[in-house]
Amino acid sequence: MKHLVLLGAGHAHLHVLHDMATLALPATRVTLVAPATQFIYSAMVPGLVAGHYELHDCAIALAPLAAKSKTIFIDSAATAIDAAARTVTLADGQALHYDALSIDTGPVIDRDAIAGAREHALFVRPMEVFVRLWSRLLDLAQTRSLSVAVVGAGAGGVEIAMALQHRLGDRARVSLVTGGPPPLASHPPSAQMRVMRALKRRGITVLQDSCMEINATQLRLGSGARLACDAPIVAIGAGAPTWLRDS
Repeated sequence: MKHLVLLGAGHAHLHVLHDMATLALPATRVTLVAPATQFIYSAMVPGLVAGHYELHDCAIALAPLAAKSKTIFIDSAATAIDAAARTVTLADGQALHYDALSIDTGPVIDRDAIAGAREHALFVRPMEVFVRLWSRLLDLAQTRSLSVAVVGAGAGGVEIAMALQHRLGDRARVSLVTGGPPPLASHPPSAQMRVMRALKRRGITVLQDSCMEINATQLRLGSGARLACDAPIVAIGAGAPTWLRDS
C-alpha cells in the first residue's frame, strides 16, 4: 500500500480531505501532519479581531475532517525533509516515510528579523497562535488603556491595525509602523491615498519608519525615535519556514 503524506493543513489540503471523503484513493494510506488541531481562515482574522466574527466562524477542526476521509491525523510539526530517503522528520523525532508528499504548510514570519521581537511581540502568523494570544490582549484592554503598535504596512498589517482600532476604540492608541514606505507601497497610488485617509479618520498614527528593536515597553525606530508600546504586533512579510528552506 502506498503512503501519501499531506504536510500542513492549508486551503489546498482541506479541499483534498473534503474530496477524499467521497472519492477514496485505492490502495493508499493517507496521513495529515499539522501542528494545530484546527485550521484558521486567515482572511477572516481581521474580522475576528474587529469583533465581526467569533472564533468558531473562522475555524475548521482537523480531526473530524480527517476522520471522514479515513485519514490519519498527526498533531505535530515537521522539522526536516529528506527527499532521497523519502522521510519527513517530526518535532518528536519520528521519521515518517512517504511514497508521495504534498506540502501545504503556509508562510511563516522570521521571528528574529527584528531584535527582541521573539521575546516581546505577538506575530500574526501562525494564525492559530495569534488568535489564542489575541484573546489575552483583549482581556488586558478591559483593565486599562493600551498603546498598540502594528509593525508592517502591507494589506495584512493595515487590516489588523484598523480592526484593532475598531474593536478597542478609545481603550487603545494604535500606531502603524510601515518600515519606511507608505502603507500598501506595492499597490497603486490611488489605493495608498485612500488607505492613508482611512487610517487618519480612525485616528491611527502612521510612522513611515523602520522598527529596529522591540523590548518590553517600547519600539526603537530607525530614526532613533522611541515609541511607547504595551502590545507590539508583527505583521511583516512571511516566507517559507527555515526547516523547509534548509532541507
